[in-house]
Amino acid sequence: MHPYESEAIIYLTSGDDDPFNQAIAKNYSFIHNRFRKEAGITFIYLPKLLLDKGFQSMMSYNHPYIGNYADADLRELTHQIKKQYDIITDRPAFVYIYQTEDEGHGFELESSSGEITLEHLSKQIDAILEKIEWIRKKHEILEEQDSNIMFSMGDDTISGIFSEEAGEEYGNDLADANFDRIAFKVPGDLMESINKLQEAGYLSKLIEFLEELQKTTRKLSRMRITQDYKIYLMDYEMKEVKMSPLSKALYLLFLKHPEGILFKELPSYRAELMNLYKNITLRESPDKARESIIRMTDPYDNSVNEKCSLIRIAFLRNVSKEIAENYHITGERGTPKKITLDRELVIQEQPSGSQGL
Repeated sequence: MHPYESEAIIYLTSGDDDPFNQAIAKNYSFIHNRFRKEAGITFIYLPKLLLDKGFQSMMSYNHPYIGNYADADLRELTHQIKKQYDIITDRPAFVYIYQTEDEGHGFELESSSGEITLEHLSKQIDAILEKIEWIRKKHEILEEQDSNIMFSMGDDTISGIFSEEAGEEYGNDLADANFDRIAFKVPGDLMESINKLQEAGYLSKLIEFLEELQKTTRKLSRMRITQDYKIYLMDYEMKEVKMSPLSKALYLLFLKHPEGILFKELPSYRAELMNLYKNITLRESPDKARESIIRMTDPYDNSVNEKCSLIRIAFLRNVSKEIAENYHITGERGTPKKITLDRELVIQEQPSGSQGL
């Protein structure tokens, strides 16, 4: 993890007749490497960023509700960036974003009498890097002053925060007590993939601007359950959420009960679960699953938590945690566990010979 990943430097074009634009595109790798190697800063050239496969994967995972952003009006996007950071210029410029402070510093580029050469660009980058170094030193001084103030205040305010629960007996043999600990586990390979798709701090504002340009706000996708019980997030590029039959049966059970289900009452739902499992599997013998369903509905067994974890993981493989939490099973200790998704967003095709949700 780079210490300055909350920072970025963005090239802002002055329009179609921008003399620097062609030079920036031609020498993109050189510019990117200079800012990355010498200052640890990511260089952003908007036309390249919006078409970058890594950026598109990140957007698909974290912001699947934003469509056609690659066709965004770059002039309007540039205007919004300038407005956000109070940059007043009609000339080509770089803007240095220090995201933790939500501030930006604009650096106008000096025109050349002839073609914009690599040497001309390099000299201007030299001057920008010097200014960035000065800005960073100023921030370091301010952060050190803030740190000294906090240290002098002491930490009495946080002492004893955990004391209230420190001696509480959680009854580790109860599924309900272990829900948070087990149902929210994420395997290492998935966590590694998720971390790679996390958006750096400097992108958050850009994405906000893209939302405004596309007139899009964060929205939840409709979820379609087909006749053969495949689950799709319809408005998120028809992503399929894949689960094993047992996990899917448990998921459909909770989907049928928006009021939620207390884990201690799960034994009352065994017949309903078995019926769902039969509909999902069809060709498989339900007798093989009977023991698993009995375990899964036992309040003193962690099987239900393990299945809830698999359900959550199935959604996390498709969308970010902030979106996924609306679709998987959640709930506080001692309360009914439920799926919070508005059932108006659930579309289930009616299987022949069985009842839908």
